This record gives sequence, C-alpha cells and structure tokens, in this order.
Amino acid sequence: MRWGLRASLLVSVPLVMATVAVPLGHQQDIERENLTGVSEVNVVVEEMSDEAEADGLTQRSLLRAVERQLELRGVPIGNSRYAADLYINVSTHLGSTGLYAYYARVSVQQLATLEVNQLRSFVDTWDMASLGAVGGAYLSEVEQVVTQLVDLFCDDYFKMNDPLH
Repeated sequence: MRWGLRASLLVSVPLVMATVAVPLGHQQDIERENLTGVSEVNVVVEEMSDEAEADGLTQRSLLRAVERQLELRGVPIGNSRYAADLYINVSTHLGSTGLYAYYARVSVQQLATLEVNQLRSFVDTWDMASLGAVGGAYLSEVEQVVTQLVDLFCDDYFKMNDPLH
C-alpha cells in the first residue's frame, strides 16, 4: 500500500509541472528604475532549437508575438543602435517522456560605460524569467508565457516612463 502511494505521487508530478508557468518573482526597484528614459526598444529573439522549431515554437512566431504585445501596450519599437534591446531567450529540452522543459527569459540590455576603463558594453538592466514544462503538442503555448513576461516588462516600463508626458 505504501509503495502505491509513492508511485502515484511520482506519476502526478509531471502532470502538475506541465501546467505551471509562473514568473519567478517581482522586479527589484533598481531594475525598474533602469528603465527610466528608455525611449524605444529593439526586439531580439534568440534562435530556437531544431526540435522546438519542428514542434511549433519558432523564432519568427515569438518575434511577431512580442512585437504585437509591445504595439498593443504602446511601447515604442525602434531600430536605433542607441535603443535598449528587449532580448528574448527560450531554452528547451525534450525529455524521454515527451515533455519539454523550458526556461523563458525576457531581459532589457542597455549600453553602459564601465567607470574603470570607459569601455562600453551592453548589459542586462532588467530581466524576468519563467520555468516550466509542457507536452510536445503544446510547446507553442510557451509563446503565451513569453508574452506574459513581456507584459511584466511593459508594466515596469510605464511605471518609469509615463506615456502622458
């Protein structure tokens, strides 16, 4: 009887993981403040694995979804080399059970100057991530997780950049 309980718990864990996709926390004030004065963002989406692309989660669809969400929310999208980059990275791993584990991360990269040597480099100044698992047939739904993370960026963006001024 005791063994049966353990076995049912082990079987049910992957099913719960398949439905959970919650952001890992709220932004600290310093990260939110780093968005002050950002006038526009360039959207950069990392390449997806061949497996993920074949199962419906594509770089192109993520780019369209993110740009659509930014336009809907009113965040200016640009192509300026001085704009901040809204960087989208989704890593996936297809397990032997047919479930994909994923890590979705949205970050803002801005040009910064190091005080020590005056070198300029892009650095992460804001980020939010989500970790979860989905069945292979539902991998494209990770796009919704990314748009939720983009929504969190938009919320923080508008807290620091009032659209009425």
